[in-house]
Amino acid sequence: MQKAKPLPSSVRLAVCGPPEALAYGLRKPDRAGDPLPALLVSYVYLKQFDNSRHRYYFRDWVMDSGAFSAHNSGRIIDLAAYTELAKDRVANDPLLTEVYSLDVINDWRASEKNTEYMHAHGVPAIPTYHQGEPWDLLINMVKEYPKVGIGGMVGLGGKIKKDWIGQCFARVWAAVGPKKLHGLGVGGEELIMAFPFHSMDATNWEMGPTCFGRWASYGGASLRIRGGAHNLRTEVEHFLRMEDRARQRWAKEMARIDP
Repeated sequence: MQKAKPLPSSVRLAVCGPPEALAYGLRKPDRAGDPLPALLVSYVYLKQFDNSRHRYYFRDWVMDSGAFSAHNSGRIIDLAAYTELAKDRVANDPLLTEVYSLDVINDWRASEKNTEYMHAHGVPAIPTYHQGEPWDLLINMVKEYPKVGIGGMVGLGGKIKKDWIGQCFARVWAAVGPKKLHGLGVGGEELIMAFPFHSMDATNWEMGPTCFGRWASYGGASLRIRGGAHNLRTEVEHFLRMEDRARQRWAKEMARIDP
């Protein structure tokens, strides 16, 4: 089985919304050879993804634990079950390229143990460093693992978020040099173009239009068009163009990180 390889500067579209809206957006491209989006699928939404996957056109996908969504809804994710499922998918799904470790919200020590458990059971899980955790933890992560996510930025103001991400990159680059970092929830163009993330994920391609009527493809305008039955293809194409710009912007850095 030939596995897909994640492309550098990937802007991954998080799949968590209404199946119909996702199917409209992730439909077959109009022209042969047009680029396909990369996806991020939460374990929490995996059954929904599996049920509609045959309708989606995408180049590859990664699996996130969905710990934040589960925490907000009061659900509990079983580490052993998540690990076994991830191990099976890694072995048998050629389009699954990466798996993120199961976080324990507000407990970095427990999160660290979960990552160690997943690796011990054959899953090369990517750990996540969260805003507010000790800086030494970030440095230890990037020394031990090939790729690290940075997240926990929900609710931070734009300048604070940008400054904190800048601190992450500065500390990592100083400690180990260029490194694969994933930006969780980094879907805005300003941040994507400001930092050489190896990958990012965005919910605003789908949540913006369907929940708030905000369409990035129209400059973030509020068109008062919301709900789950709208064609999101313009949003997909907008993020694909942004991904292409990021790939050109960070080509030299990505060549050093992911030769």
